[in-house]
Amino acid sequence: MEMQRLQTFRTVAALMNFNQAANILNCAQSTVSAQIKALENEIGTMLFKRIGKSVQLTEAGAKMLIYADKLLAIKDEALAEVRGNKPGSGMLTLRMPQTMATYYLPHILRSYQPRFPGIRLDITSCALHSLENELRIATVDLAFLFAESIGAKNLESEFLGSDPLFFVTYPGHPLSTRRRVDFKNLEGEVLLLPKSDCGYRMVLEQTLTAEKVTPATIIEMNSIEAIKQAIMAGLGVTVIPEIAVRSEIKEGRIARIAWVDDLETGILMIRYRDKWCPPPLDAFMDMVRGFFRAR
Repeated sequence: MEMQRLQTFRTVAALMNFNQAANILNCAQSTVSAQIKALENEIGTMLFKRIGKSVQLTEAGAKMLIYADKLLAIKDEALAEVRGNKPGSGMLTLRMPQTMATYYLPHILRSYQPRFPGIRLDITSCALHSLENELRIATVDLAFLFAESIGAKNLESEFLGSDPLFFVTYPGHPLSTRRRVDFKNLEGEVLLLPKSDCGYRMVLEQTLTAEKVTPATIIEMNSIEAIKQAIMAGLGVTVIPEIAVRSEIKEGRIARIAWVDDLETGILMIRYRDKWCPPPLDAFMDMVRGFFRAR
């Protein structure tokens, strides 16, 4: 797979225009079209839908763009390494819970970015079901999970610490005034849960099943912030890391439920076992460790 074709593909995907891509790449539009066609023939599927004068990525094209970014970043990193250039070019792809990305990551990046200004960062939420494969094929370099452990023999996890978990609701909800609440009290309640933020969600659902507790409904949301806003609007109950609702509880906009037990979740840093760790990734991992040791 030729790097020039990947570069052309990425440029067209960014601009969604063959003419503009040709101008950026300083070549004829026919050359761009030929390179895209050759890449599509090599892969065996169309990467773009041609609709009149406009183009759109196909589903296969959207997937290929992830790999193209990664392969081109690896090329840049390899060239910088063997030429002895200043370290810090390339890209790191990170998967982490939204809560961690919102409340912890900015403090880490404040130290990391000045040391590695040339590193591109791709940061998205974690999806446990695909994580092992993403780490194996290097579309993801490093992942983080709110969980106590991960049952995958090819993955190497490092325990960074624990975060308290709170059951919360809106002020005025009957559960907000009870002196002692447990899973049985969630019978018939509306539960708001994140789609991909946590491993503790799975534990919650397993416990509800074991306790034979049936919520009125479960509403899944992609955003922790959306869950908080729904709670503050007067809807339902959720379980969430304490740091994500600390200010809202203090201000009286969200009510903590007096749960019968103290709850917490582990924070794991996860890599594919025995994979080479480039210097920018190694430095990032060290900064993460330092942050969690110091907090």
